Amino acid sequence: MHSRLSLLLLVWLFSNFPASAQLRHSSVKLPTLLAEIKKVMQQEHMPGLMLSVVAGDSIIFSGGLGVANVKTGQKIDGKTLFHLNSITKMFIALGILKLVAEHKLHLEDKLSDIAPEVKYQNPWESSHPVRVIHLLEHSTGFDDVHLNMVCNATSTDLTGVAAVQFYQTCLVARWQPGLASSYASPNYTILGYIIEKSTRMPWSQYLQQALLGPLGMRYSDFDLRIKGDQRYARGYRLANGAYIPFPFFVPTGNGAPGALHSCADDMSCYLRFFLNNWKIDGQPWVDSSYLTTMETIHSTAAAKGGLQMGYALGNLTFFHHAKADFRGHAGLGDGFASLINYDRRRRVGYAISNNSGQGMWRVSELIEDFLTQELPPITPATARQVPLSMLEAYQGYYKPVNVWNEQWDFLQRITGGLHVTQYQGKLILKPLFGRADTVSWFAEGLFRQAKKHHASVVLGKLEDGTSFLQAHNTHQLYKKTAYWPVLLQQLGLGLSVLAMGLSLLWALVWSLLAVFNSAIRQRLLVGLLPGLAVCSGLMALRVMTITDSENKIAFNSINPTSLAIFFASLFFGVFAMAGVMLLVRQWSQLSPAWARGVMAFNALFLNCLVVLLWAHGWVGLRTWAL
Repeated sequence: MHSRLSLLLLVWLFSNFPASAQLRHSSVKLPTLLAEIKKVMQQEHMPGLMLSVVAGDSIIFSGGLGVANVKTGQKIDGKTLFHLNSITKMFIALGILKLVAEHKLHLEDKLSDIAPEVKYQNPWESSHPVRVIHLLEHSTGFDDVHLNMVCNATSTDLTGVAAVQFYQTCLVARWQPGLASSYASPNYTILGYIIEKSTRMPWSQYLQQALLGPLGMRYSDFDLRIKGDQRYARGYRLANGAYIPFPFFVPTGNGAPGALHSCADDMSCYLRFFLNNWKIDGQPWVDSSYLTTMETIHSTAAAKGGLQMGYALGNLTFFHHAKADFRGHAGLGDGFASLINYDRRRRVGYAISNNSGQGMWRVSELIEDFLTQELPPITPATARQVPLSMLEAYQGYYKPVNVWNEQWDFLQRITGGLHVTQYQGKLILKPLFGRADTVSWFAEGLFRQAKKHHASVVLGKLEDGTSFLQAHNTHQLYKKTAYWPVLLQQLGLGLSVLAMGLSLLWALVWSLLAVFNSAIRQRLLVGLLPGLAVCSGLMALRVMTITDSENKIAFNSINPTSLAIFFASLFFGVFAMAGVMLLVRQWSQLSPAWARGVMAFNALFLNCLVVLLWAHGWVGLRTWAL
């Protein structure tokens, strides 16, 4: 009995020690951590890195590694400002929650009631209206920003409701609000406007007064336009071994989804604010119950089914580490990649940003291992056995519902589904491409992956009785449906891709045969047109990809780049249709039969692809008019 009491006392003492005490030896290993990070920076081609590491009340490291400006060699320090992009959404959510705490707003307020001047389309408005909570959790069903809405190329900034209506074509609910989350920055543009309407001041000014000032974040700003770049790190992309600087792009709309510039010293203050449960100098900023509200997913079908993994109020879960439950937000754009993560229970957190746009996974793993080196692993719940009949009820095909962007991700509805089967008391989730996932029973309707210590998959029923599935690693909602209609689409798509490859090969073969055969030479075009169509389509895709990574602002207007995309995508359709028309006209003159068969196959399935792409706006794509 005495030994049990001693063990319980030790566990209690360990779990309640401040993280700074638990990390009392970590400062010895800090040089090793920094050395490892520098290695990754070299391997990943990162010119510079902002770094803040905090444990409890202790700032383990606040500063930077490398250079803020490649040309001048300016070193990064604790006050060098990085563009943290979408991490801004955490701050917007905090501003909304403060207004809720002051009873100036409610999370269940209807958008149509508090801002009737904001025009949007929601076919389910009478039964499932858009509410403030849906904006915070990205569960409105609205589309994300279109290509021509990323950067402001004009000399003026939009304000008020005009900044919201700039995204008018995005503000269309594609499923009933509250059903599922799909990341869409216009949601936070609206929230910024709601702050302005509630406080009668710009959202940025309100956050400076209500949040940044009290936290001691003296250097951070939400400026849309950089005034004097000496304090700011430059964003870069690597091309042919050289760092090419990005311009300081101006965000569109009111900037609420991504205007934040901050530094390591300020982000250290921000992390301590969270690790101390929103207390500033021992006093609560607002009641800590609102912090729990911020970290809870409220509206989605998955949350109502018990799955608390995904996007909450301006933050999301990163439950991937064996010793900590990190949550926070990421930011990406104009040559910067950023991440803030914290675990309040273990009182550890960090913020990082690099100025090359490279992924932060390897750096974050090093920091998380460093912060948790003296913490015990989280013990996962024991997998439970359930009757096979219960598992068999979950079997079937599940089709994705909440695609991120309707124009770019439509193929996900065809290729992104899951086959669910049961094997030896577990469920197997098998995608069309990639590795199958095995999950074990956790609780009613909840399942856990092998290396997770929380429920990570939920299966349940929607309001209409349809079965659904959501897994943590995709934030994707899947509806159970018959597989054969999807199979037909998959076969059609697969044959279309095959036709693209054959069209290119056939154009080459047909051209070579034409050199030696005058009859083929007279009908050269009928064999070349499908290949020309494919080349045009691939050219459009290539130009789009390069422009998206190097100069997004070119999407905004009519210019040589956007015209190249328009004409190349247009001629993909024109050449494909011309090819089938010419094939029909010359059918009887073509021989042998197998050659006609190849060309007929190419023409048929290439035009099937044209119809599919045309229906989603990819043929004759006018990026400036999306």
